[in-house]
Amino acid sequence: MEQIKRQVKLQKFKDDIYLIVEQSGDHPCLTSMECLSNELAMRKITCEADVLEKCFTEATGEKVKIAANEEKIIYASLLELSLSDDLMTAILKVYPSLDDSVLTMVDLQNFLQAKGIKYGIKSKLFSEIIKRQPAYQEWIIATGKPAEHGKDASLKFFINTGGLALKPKELEDGRVDFYSLNLIQIVDQGTVLVEKTLATPGISGVNVLGGEVKANPGKDRRLPVGMNTQITENNTKLVSTKQGHVNYINNKINVHPTYEVKGDVDFNTGNIKFPGNVIIKGSVKNSFLVEAGGDVEIFGNLEGTVLAGGNLKVNKGIVRGKAEVKGSVFARYIENSNILSNEEIIVTEAVMHSIVKAGRKLVVSGKKGLIVGGKISVGEEISAKNIGAPMGTATLLEVGILPELRDEYKALCSKLKKDRKDYEKNQKIFNTLQEIKKRAGELSRDKQELFMKICRRQYQCQKEIEEFQNRKLELEQLFHEMGNPRIRVMNMVYCGVVVTIGNATLNVNEEKERVEFRLDDYEVRGFNL
Repeated sequence: MEQIKRQVKLQKFKDDIYLIVEQSGDHPCLTSMECLSNELAMRKITCEADVLEKCFTEATGEKVKIAANEEKIIYASLLELSLSDDLMTAILKVYPSLDDSVLTMVDLQNFLQAKGIKYGIKSKLFSEIIKRQPAYQEWIIATGKPAEHGKDASLKFFINTGGLALKPKELEDGRVDFYSLNLIQIVDQGTVLVEKTLATPGISGVNVLGGEVKANPGKDRRLPVGMNTQITENNTKLVSTKQGHVNYINNKINVHPTYEVKGDVDFNTGNIKFPGNVIIKGSVKNSFLVEAGGDVEIFGNLEGTVLAGGNLKVNKGIVRGKAEVKGSVFARYIENSNILSNEEIIVTEAVMHSIVKAGRKLVVSGKKGLIVGGKISVGEEISAKNIGAPMGTATLLEVGILPELRDEYKALCSKLKKDRKDYEKNQKIFNTLQEIKKRAGELSRDKQELFMKICRRQYQCQKEIEEFQNRKLELEQLFHEMGNPRIRVMNMVYCGVVVTIGNATLNVNEEKERVEFRLDDYEVRGFNL
């Protein structure tokens, strides 16, 4: 409850002390009942509580006798000081004298010195403060100097970090022209890829008591050094050490030389395994494997298997094929296939009877824009023109955290708990052996072997805890960035479609047109687009 404040004056007249209380006024510092009681206590003025409360509450502006003059009463001006919690502001409270005694600059200086105020004193206010004031006053008498925290390091990229152009141009007839997409970024040896502005240390401040207010230094940012890149010029630039294709995957910049297959990947070539990018002018035939450290571009169909550390672009379709890529997937259609992408999957016609997993999004556009049959698991968003089929084909859709990431996170938490428990247990044994050695001067041979074993185990355990904790933080950051998952249907969704978002599931029992499914109050609901 807000305290009532009044304009208050205390006066000494002949042999008595009088109180004058007005309801309001133009005075900047009104007084609360608590403040008035505090002043009376400091002056050693004793009065009846009910008289004081009645006078303060009614606030008639009339003089009310509250006490008789006594030798113990202090009539001179009173000074009181309060400090903010951070010691950056000092407020001087001045209670005017009841006699005609004068407050001097020396009084103010001595008072502040006694209170330990050393920095930021507003001496220019002294002359105004010592003027006789008719009522209680408050002054900000000293302010500290705030710390200037350091600026974080920043990175300026000179490459396109987005990789694939994920918004192909849709033609009037519904087809999509994705042949002109520039999948590969070529850089020369010595090209500056990223430039870093270093973090600053910050400047310490001072509080009103003269104490140091420490500044936080700016946070450093690691240059995203990867394959065929090098840090130069005192940790301020990242340059390429080879000519090749550059991509940005998992917070690292890699420069990959490119390998090109003129025709199909078949018995004439055998399986392909290459640390950089692979371009295949034909198709990847059934039972053949293409494994690349960078991006893969296939001008024909994917019928076999692709494992890629970057992006995958299939100019035609993926038919009874399999792909696992750390980047994004771009294809014309996917049929009876198994596809896993850590980023986005962009399809320009249809996804049919396939198992598809994407870390971020699945977008099916073009004239058909169809998803039917199979199981789709995506981190953030599924977007298509049509989902399911009129005959009720079972089509399972999941959005939210991918199961493998959730399982990895749970396993990490379990391992961290076990390692920390083992560390504490071994630490007790270590401390006991240390105490024995301190008392006896040395350990027996058996105890010495145990001591060395414990030391090695503690070192390994501490290293594992650090690695697990770092990975746990990475996953938590990934979960945080996923946002609100949703499924968007631009045309029609049919019966037989099952929508799962997080732990909530909805069976589509009737056809719906232009709808977006998302979580609402922990349930999956459809909203009109």
